[in-house]
Amino acid sequence: MKKKTEQTKVLLSFVGSNDAGTLLENNKGEGAIITALMNESFDEVVLLWNENNYFTPTYAEIVKHLKNKINKLSLVKKISTHKMNISDVTNHNQIFKQLKNFTDTLTKSENIYYTASTTSGTPAMQVCWILLGESGEFSERYPLRLIQVKDPRFGKSKNVEVALDTTLPKIISLKKEVEILKKDLVPSVTIDVIKGKISIGDIKIKLSPIEFCYYRYFAERVIDGLGDEKFSGISVSLKFMRQIFKYHEESFEFLDTNRIDLEKMIKKKLELGIQTFRGNVSKANKKIKIALHNESLSNLFEISSEGGRGARFYGIKANPEKLRIIK
Repeated sequence: MKKKTEQTKVLLSFVGSNDAGTLLENNKGEGAIITALMNESFDEVVLLWNENNYFTPTYAEIVKHLKNKINKLSLVKKISTHKMNISDVTNHNQIFKQLKNFTDTLTKSENIYYTASTTSGTPAMQVCWILLGESGEFSERYPLRLIQVKDPRFGKSKNVEVALDTTLPKIISLKKEVEILKKDLVPSVTIDVIKGKISIGDIKIKLSPIEFCYYRYFAERVIDGLGDEKFSGISVSLKFMRQIFKYHEESFEFLDTNRIDLEKMIKKKLELGIQTFRGNVSKANKKIKIALHNESLSNLFEISSEGGRGARFYGIKANPEKLRIIK
């Protein structure tokens, strides 16, 4: 008689902000991952995480907290972590591709029983777990078990199995949540006119005075509902130059060479060269990209340009409610 091989149970889960547990001041429990491991016996847990640059605690800190807590409670024999590189955690196309690439590396056999928790992470991540399970993309021979973790605040906690034949309506509902989440996850820009400073969320963007004035100019156009502005030819208008000069005077007491040169040109009615304008825009955008280190956010908040060589339209893509000017 053939001896039955011992089965290994593995829990897969994205790490969500709710898993921060005691790292949060308004701690409401240990989060879904710890709860899932306490509800059911697993041999291994795999923590999938993606870093952010504008929320605290960081996900690296949350992962460290989870590892310490899991080890302290002796919940599993093995903890594995996998850092993902998802630029937009609300984009299910990005998430699914990376999730599928990762799960393809897992050993699939009758001796390893994989369970994925759909509770932690963004709604888009939940959608991807469900798509992975329903499509059979995880494994044709060894299907993926999906669970939702019942919050202990609402009665006795348990790991509830997700019935794959009933989840398609949930996907539609979750996609609606994704659209809401996009708005919630995007930080706001604060433009402090008095200090001459700009911050995106908690990240300070170190722009030069002239770059600050450029950014304020295009931000105010968005707030006022004016949209992108067309710049054509070999120079920018005196109207634009006068507005930049005005902003510079309002935010910076000192008189630097840029403002002196700008004032001279305005008095002589000499228009600023388009190459100088584009150079200042490029320098500001580069600083924004480096500070945010997030392609999706950079695309929202940089001074974008669209069009051909003869005429280009410049503006900021972020919604007006994400731009705040303090005077």
